[in-house]
Amino acid sequence: MNILEYYYNDNNKMLYVEFSTDEDGDSYYRVLKLNYGDMEFYSPGIIDEEGIDEDFLIDLIKQYLLTNDLPEEISL
Repeated sequence: MNILEYYYNDNNKMLYVEFSTDEDGDSYYRVLKLNYGDMEFYSPGIIDEEGIDEDFLIDLIKQYLLTNDLPEEISL
C-alpha cells in the first residue's frame, strides 16, 4: 500500500486519504474519507491527531478493509 496524499481537517474532524494498493500500481489511486468516529472505530490504537503519519494510515486502512470494500479506482 502506498499513501499518496492525506489531510486531516481539525475543524470538521475529517480525514482525507489518497492511496494505492500494490495491485493498483501506477495506474490507479483510491480516496477514503473518514470522520473522527470512523477513525476511532477502525484505528488499531489510540488516535493522536497531531501524530497521524503514513504508518498509522496504512494500519487504519487495513482495518477498514477488513469489513469494507476498497473505494473505487480513479485513473492517474
